Amino acid sequence: KGYQTTMDKLPENAEAKHFRHSSRLDHNDDLSNGSSETPTGTVSDWGGISPVGSMVSEDPSEDVKSLRVISYEDGILDERPPLKLNASQHTAKSELSDPVLSGNALTSDMKVDLQNKLRSILHALAARHEGVGYCQGMDYIVAHLLRVLQDTILLRAVKRMPDNLSNDQLRSRMDDLNTHTVVVEEVVFGVMDTLFSSYSLQHMYWPELRCLKTCCRVFEELIKLKLPVLADHMEHHDLNVGLFALGWFQTLFLYLPSMPSTTVCHMWDIWLIERSFKIFFRVGTAILFLSQPTLLNHDLEGMMTYLNTFPDATLLRRDILIPCALQIKITNRMLVEIEMEIVHEAEQAR
Repeated sequence: KGYQTTMDKLPENAEAKHFRHSSRLDHNDDLSNGSSETPTGTVSDWGGISPVGSMVSEDPSEDVKSLRVISYEDGILDERPPLKLNASQHTAKSELSDPVLSGNALTSDMKVDLQNKLRSILHALAARHEGVGYCQGMDYIVAHLLRVLQDTILLRAVKRMPDNLSNDQLRSRMDDLNTHTVVVEEVVFGVMDTLFSSYSLQHMYWPELRCLKTCCRVFEELIKLKLPVLADHMEHHDLNVGLFALGWFQTLFLYLPSMPSTTVCHMWDIWLIERSFKIFFRVGTAILFLSQPTLLNHDLEGMMTYLNTFPDATLLRRDILIPCALQIKITNRMLVEIEMEIVHEAEQAR
């Protein structure tokens, strides 16, 4: 019962500053945008990769809608019970930031085209990195790159041509390039190859997933350090952190069906600039911090259901999650020290 009244806190003044910031952004959005219900730019909008075509709440006052959730994972059509997800208040700016995929707007031909591109890139990637091959989780990342880069790649290719084209001609030329060339696949493959080689992403997919499992152990220790009340609650209910964190880290948080792509892109920007996985640990900790009111009032089954679906995905918005994550102090030195302790314990246990 004590868990219901006691929660972990951010550093002094950080929590108030964070929520003031979020409230101000919410208020500005309400003033500048009308209410409309449209699919968001979530990472699961096209259903060929991740399990849910979800919607996210941009306005906490919106009425709750019931949506049917369909899973396409492993080629099996699996209808799940309806989840209560908040309707979206989607802005013109966010639509421009997600030009490629918008869930319900996708035709079957577009989905087939994207899935064919995905298959080609994954085959090429497995051939390039034979020691890694293909591992579950790569598909999420390649799919997201296709989503955010495809139109930009085609537009840049067309603009190299000397002709002055109207918008309709430009779109026609882009469609022609998309149909008759592999320029999109080549660029996305090059990006993935760079992430593997220069940003150590391949370590997440090494045989036996040793690095990935170590990340989950490090994350578990960070929860104990930063969110001790929640850590005790999870331990009391025998919740293994790896049950939910494995998918988070293996897909760089694309596994969360309601995660907006704008949040993922902001998170990845920080990763690419810092050249450190630190941001993913901070985001994971922030998600748990913001989820405490729900998690502390659930048992094992309730916590797992929540952490795998996030029925109210408001906390995953970029203007809420990222500022909160950046308030949580996690250093590279801290991560190294925790990892060394984990390795030392493993060696002693042998």
